[in-house]
This record gives sequence, structure tokens and C-alpha cells, in this order.
Amino acid sequence: MVDSLQILENAIQFGNPVLLQNVQEELDPSLNPVLNKSLTCIGGSFLLKLGDKEVEYNPDFRFYITTKLSNPHYTPEVSSKTTIVNFAIMEQHLPGRVYTASTAPQLTHTLSP
Repeated sequence: MVDSLQILENAIQFGNPVLLQNVQEELDPSLNPVLNKSLTCIGGSFLLKLGDKEVEYNPDFRFYITTKLSNPHYTPEVSSKTTIVNFAIMEQHLPGRVYTASTAPQLTHTLSP
């Protein structure tokens, strides 16, 4: 996690987005200051304590977390600090939502005057 913290520190300073992929149901406690947005204002700039360092916070910074778990159960603490969006698509729901290539021309022809 040491290299990850260095990448996260640089992203926070320069306002770059970070994507943390394939997380499980428990997140590393070192991410708590980032998830909490534990900012302190000193001399007109915002600082975030990350590990043992205080990092200047750029408001353009974004932190995205993804998982491959089909139905993750995060703790209430994590759920309250994040916005959870489920983008899962189940194959059984696709036939009613997607038109096949053979149906599309018929639909176009039917709608034409």
C-alpha cells in the first residue's frame, strides 16, 4: 500500500483522479482521511493528513473505487462516506432492453410513413 499512498498523495496535490479497482468489502484504514475529506485550513490552503504527512488538497481531486463483487456489503461507515452506484447488468434482463440487429430495420420500417 506504500506505493499506492504515494500515488494517492500526488493525485490529491495535483487534482488528478484516482481509480482504485477490485476492492473487497473492507477498505484499508489509511483511506479514511480521504473518504472523510478530513481537511484543515491553514493559511488559505486546505491540507489533508495522509499517513504521517500533511498533503495540500486540490479541489479537482476525485477518488473512484470499483469492485467485481456482485453484491457487496460495506460497513455503514463506508456507505455513509461514499456514493455507491450499482452498474451490474444481468444477462436475463437484456432481452427486454436491447434490440437485435434483425429487429431494428423492422422497427425503422414500421415507424417510417
